[in-house]
Amino acid sequence: MESKARKWLGIIISIIVIVVFAYNRYRRYEAKQERNRVQQQQIENAKAVQEATKKIDEDAKNKLSEQLKDAAKKAGNIAKGIEKLKNAEMNKEIEDGYNIVKLDGKFLIVKDSNVDQAVELAGVTDAHVIPTNDQDRNQNYNVLVVKKDGEWRVVDETKKGEDVLVLTGETITADTKFRLKDKTLYIE
Repeated sequence: MESKARKWLGIIISIIVIVVFAYNRYRRYEAKQERNRVQQQQIENAKAVQEATKKIDEDAKNKLSEQLKDAAKKAGNIAKGIEKLKNAEMNKEIEDGYNIVKLDGKFLIVKDSNVDQAVELAGVTDAHVIPTNDQDRNQNYNVLVVKKDGEWRVVDETKKGEDVLVLTGETITADTKFRLKDKTLYIE
């Protein structure tokens, strides 16, 4: 009986060893499959990132190309504007790229030498750029003054020549200067 028990014990131990060996083998196989899946996923992710990067690069190139075309077009417009401004009777700089130009008897407010987008000042017979000293802010700047309907008017060149102030009964010349103090305009 003892030999029979040993025989069964040997068989059971052998079965346990075989099952443990098979289980370990199966776990290694599963781990290898998982590594392969992860590696495949990483490859797919890398391809997706490359495609996205390529698309972004193409979009950036297209955008840069459009910006270069726009810049070239603006440069061409400025060159044409400068050519037109050579024939101007008057061309005085105001501030921030704005000029007052008298071209073909018309007064125009021109931004960045682009005559095609200039604003015409209707009814203006004379114009001056007057240096102004703002004592409240301790600043110096230029102001556009035009003669319209027999009166001198301070106009805002940035708002298509809208009147800011009408100087009734005043005489303005090219040598006139303004001084601003306590919200009062003094003519010198």
